Amino acid sequence: MIILVHKTKRPHLTPDEKFLISGSSHVGYVGNSKLIHKIFSSIPVLESQNCRRYFTGQLISNIGSWMQVVALGWLTFQLTNSAFWVGLVAAMSSLPALFFSLFGGIIVDRFSKKSLLLITNSISMFLAFLLGILTIFGWVNIPEIVIIALLGGIVNSVYTPAHFAYLSELADKDKITSAISINSGISSLGRVIGPGIAGLYIVLAGIGGAFIINGFSYIAVIIALLLIDTPYKVTNQHLSPLKAIKEGITYSVRNPIIRAIFLYVSAMSIFGWSYTTIIPVLAKDIFHSDSTGMGYLFSSIGIGAIVATLLVPVLSRRFSKLAIVIFGNTLFSLSLFLFSFTSNLNLGIIYLFLAGGGLVSINVVLGTMVQLMVEEKYHGRVSSIYFLLYAGLLFLGNLEIGFLTDRLGSGTALRLNTLAVFFISIAIYFTKGKLRVAQKKYLSNRR
Repeated sequence: MIILVHKTKRPHLTPDEKFLISGSSHVGYVGNSKLIHKIFSSIPVLESQNCRRYFTGQLISNIGSWMQVVALGWLTFQLTNSAFWVGLVAAMSSLPALFFSLFGGIIVDRFSKKSLLLITNSISMFLAFLLGILTIFGWVNIPEIVIIALLGGIVNSVYTPAHFAYLSELADKDKITSAISINSGISSLGRVIGPGIAGLYIVLAGIGGAFIINGFSYIAVIIALLLIDTPYKVTNQHLSPLKAIKEGITYSVRNPIIRAIFLYVSAMSIFGWSYTTIIPVLAKDIFHSDSTGMGYLFSSIGIGAIVATLLVPVLSRRFSKLAIVIFGNTLFSLSLFLFSFTSNLNLGIIYLFLAGGGLVSINVVLGTMVQLMVEEKYHGRVSSIYFLLYAGLLFLGNLEIGFLTDRLGSGTALRLNTLAVFFISIAIYFTKGKLRVAQKKYLSNRR
């Protein structure tokens, strides 16, 4: 991913102040040097060997994880032939976030993030191998799938806040934007490669092997973590769990921009991201395709997401963060609305490409803003709240779209959700003035 930075020096401003004064904070650097130098100067976080190791391991693991997401949805639909069950199984993996993510944030702030990542990745590897073995030998059914999905969700309640907090330890403060963007790019690239491999592999060798490959993919990030040498950082060891949770929530709610971002993420988790849950159903029932076609649909979302991660830093030079968010929201809504009317696979791929780009452009902007605004001692807890709202409410979104698809059809379900997302962008536009005033007041009170 390429991130553009101005060469001219600027007075030191906090991320909040940059947002308020200019509506945009510029990142990245473009020089006239040779290719390798250009890569490292335009993506400064890659200058660190630790970051290169970690992101390489993350990419391999992420590809495996997306293979499992696709294979699990296909397996569930084969076993039940029900869109509701596909949504329910997806919901089970995010349900634990509602109950455990806040406590996961406390654990992240109290213990070594690197150690937590080693433990959580190892458990996830075991669960992937277990699911693969059960599937290969024909011992798997819905109860086993639900239990493994729930266990994986519990693990992710610690892994996700640990991962985002660890980025702040790996990267210097002035390179955190680059780290967040690289992380988004890796997630998007995994979304491109993983589903494509999974779709072909399922056709050629069956579903179980896709889970086994995911298990092996965790070895890459485990090795990377073992090779990384970072200082041991913990905070808030003496706070009681409930007091620590309250402190993290209070800190997030009092910051107007973080509060607005969290409200937005909550709505998008229910009405936005849930559309990916029914792609296995759409591939089979609407596009009359096999797992290969399903892989193409998933991959098109990822390609759009990669393009977005490349374009957002460039667009941020000309447009405010708010403008990018509104544009991404509108692009996503319109593309998915048109997608809901087509039964042509090629058109569907194009629409999902645009939808994926729109949605991820929003995530890159909002994720960067949150990480830059949060004080170090709150990183774990704020990241856990973000994960709670994203994954925990995605549970409701998965149930909602699965239920609507079963009762009203996939087209109607998608159209209802996209209309909700579109109205969210309208609400953002008309409340932007009040948000800026509130943020200025918040900043002045903290000085």
